[in-house]
Formats: sequence, C-alpha cells, structure tokens
Amino acid sequence: MTQLVNAVFFLTVIAYSAASTLFFLDLIRPGAKTAEAAPRVLVSAAALHLLHITGASLLTKTCPVESLHFALSFSGLLAVGAYAFLRRRLRVDALGALLGPLALAFLIGAEFVGERPASSLAAEPLLILHIAANVFGVGLFLLAGASGAFYVVEERRLKQGRFGLSSHLPPLASLDRATHRLLLAGFPLLTFGIVTGSLFIGHLGAATGPDVARLLLGYTSWLVLGVVLIARRLVGWSGKRAAWGTLAGVACVLLVMLVYVVRVPA
Repeated sequence: MTQLVNAVFFLTVIAYSAASTLFFLDLIRPGAKTAEAAPRVLVSAAALHLLHITGASLLTKTCPVESLHFALSFSGLLAVGAYAFLRRRLRVDALGALLGPLALAFLIGAEFVGERPASSLAAEPLLILHIAANVFGVGLFLLAGASGAFYVVEERRLKQGRFGLSSHLPPLASLDRATHRLLLAGFPLLTFGIVTGSLFIGHLGAATGPDVARLLLGYTSWLVLGVVLIARRLVGWSGKRAAWGTLAGVACVLLVMLVYVVRVPA
C-alpha cells in the first residue's frame, strides 16, 4: 500500500509538472496545440492528486480535514477543481500557468511539512539547483524591471513633450517587448525555485521572522509577475500597465534580497 501511495505521489508530481510546462508554452506561443492539452493534463493531475490524498489518508488512518498535511494539499486540489469548473465559463484557461505550479508546491510542501529537511547527499544538488534557479531568475527579473522603468520614464516624457532623453532610448514597443520576454525567461526559473523551496518547508516549525518574510515575499513576487504575464494573455495587458506590474513584482524580489542581506543577529 505504501509503495502504491508513493507511486501515485510521483505520478502526480510529474503530471502537474507537465501541465505547468504546457501552460507556460502556451504563454510563449498562444494558439498552439498546447492550449488544448494543458487543461486536460492539469485535470488528470488533479485526479491523481485526489487519489493520492485518499490513499495516504487510508494508509495513515487520518481524516484529511484534521491534518495540516492534508489540508495544505487539499487546498491546492480545490483550487485546481474550481479552475476546471470555471475555465470554460469565464475563459480563464491561462490561469493554469499559476495554478499548476501552486498545486505542485502545495502537494510537495504538504508531503514534507513538519519534517526535518533532508540531509542526504541527494538534497545537496537539489539545494544547489534551487539557489541557482532563484539567482538566475532574479537577474532576469531585475533586467525586466529596468526595462519596465525605462518604459515608464520614456512614456511620461513623451506625453510631456520632452524628447531629449527619449531620443536616446529604445522605442516604447521595443522596451515593452523586452520586458515581456525577460519575464517569460525568468518566470520558469522562479517557479522552479518556488516549487523546490517547498521541499524545505519543514524549517517552518522553528522559523524566525525574516524566514517567514522571505517566504511570503517570494510567493508574492512570483504571483505578481505571473499575474502580469497572464493578464497580457487574457486581457491584452501591455505597455504602461505591464511595466508597472513588472516593477511591483521586482520590488518584492528586491525586498526578498534585502531580507537576506539585513539579518537580525541571533
């Protein structure tokens, strides 16, 4: 029974990962075949998720509503279920690009919450990948933020009829396109960092204030930048709105870095 539950868990992780990848590819190339396949894979992952919760609760003889592990996992499942019910009615298919990674993070986090972080050799390469993904993702987001800042400045100067500096900057369309492409490049890296970070959520039992702040700001930055990408896909957000949204997300990223640098002495 234990092996079966573990097998379903890994299959669910694979299915959510595949769905998240397909949704992201749809953000890059709207209208491709991935747009039809992604929701189906996400629903299949949700079915496996439900099977895992049922099997694990029977195995441990625990009522899902009485356990933090199952409550965390079940909340991710409910979000995907609501999406599957509403996506055709509200035409919000692109939201799967956020819900897929979120459900995956909740699934993995629920599996390890309350446990000591793994100290095996296998955990060290994963930690290295986790840090590297965050570092490269932050670098791309900082570039996106700089591009967005230039867009805001140049757009305002053009409205005011001040063309001196604007003549030395790229066209607004180029800045908007650069911001979008940098977000697309950095988003999967930050998503990987968010999901793998769930493996180390066992730290939360003895978490300090800065630890909690980093966690919340990390998820907030990922969510804000993901909303900017999805809003561009769903409602055609671009230009000034996308630039300001990017700056808001990058501000959260900078706050995460600030919390890392400014540590409260133990």
